[in-house]
Amino acid sequence: MNLSGWARLLLFSVLLALGSLPLTVQAEDSVSLDRFREYVERSVDAPSGANKKPIKIAIVYPGLQTSDYWLRSIKALQGRLDDHGLAYELDVRFSRPYIQQDLQESQLLEVLQNDPDYLVYTINSDRQRRVVEYLLQRERPKVIIQNLTQPVAQWFDVQPLMYIGFDHAAGARKLAQFYKRRYPKGTPFGLLYWDKGVVSEQRGDVFLKEVERTHQLKASYFTDASRISAKHAALKMLREYPDIRYIYACATDVSLGALDALRELGDPPITVNGWGGGEAELEMFRQQKLGVVLMRMNDQNGIAMAEAIRLDRLGYQIPLVFSGEFEVLTQSMEEGALEHLLERAFRYSGGMP
Repeated sequence: MNLSGWARLLLFSVLLALGSLPLTVQAEDSVSLDRFREYVERSVDAPSGANKKPIKIAIVYPGLQTSDYWLRSIKALQGRLDDHGLAYELDVRFSRPYIQQDLQESQLLEVLQNDPDYLVYTINSDRQRRVVEYLLQRERPKVIIQNLTQPVAQWFDVQPLMYIGFDHAAGARKLAQFYKRRYPKGTPFGLLYWDKGVVSEQRGDVFLKEVERTHQLKASYFTDASRISAKHAALKMLREYPDIRYIYACATDVSLGALDALRELGDPPITVNGWGGGEAELEMFRQQKLGVVLMRMNDQNGIAMAEAIRLDRLGYQIPLVFSGEFEVLTQSMEEGALEHLLERAFRYSGGMP
């Protein structure tokens, strides 16, 4: 479905006007963030009890990328809902990040016409933020924002059900600590952003602020969120500044593109980091191609979505933000420690092909 900007605006307006009747439950209690974390961390002892009407969940993700974060997110969501014995229907749509926003908006319109109870979406651009602003004016679906843990201040008290993900800025600071310990003062480095937007700001700009007084930035480039774009940017950077000691990469495709560039140049001793710790990065880490990987305890995000939906259906007030945990994988760590982290990170999605 290919819709013009005016057509999309008109359809969003119609959907807003035809929003379903309120489906609210007066909360008898609220769940603190600490308690919510306990729900996420623990296993389900027994099913909560089957619901008569399946919960309709629509998911619109930029999942057509090398990172398996989005697929694992869905796997963990399904696993936890199944453990609770909850009936549900998923309507999942994928697109490529950055370059397929038109397609993503069309997918949004399609899933909204099916009147879901919950919509899971992500925000990286102003355009996506404006789309969510439309949705927040409706009684349904309730919106869960994925991969963002800093509430949008401009929305004031009209917020989604929950923000769920891994704090980009906190992850950037963890990697900054690693690089500052690893390399002496004055070390030259390069920075490869993802696309222009929230992810690059919080992962890239925060990292730069953390290391700028210690290390020397030689060059930085934005990519179009693709591996090939990152490779071209890294080649340009390294040919102009061959003295660079490390490249800070803001996403999986960016990391792999930087490795492709190093391979083409004969594998000079330049450290590249992974950002996320999915299967593609872990493979490069095991081959000692990536010197360090910032690994998300990945399945926490999908489990958190399931717990948010379960508690919301029971009428509980839940925290606005849930941010999962990171671990830093280094080449000096023992294999047993790595395997323990893998089991913890992929509690539901570990068997994913």
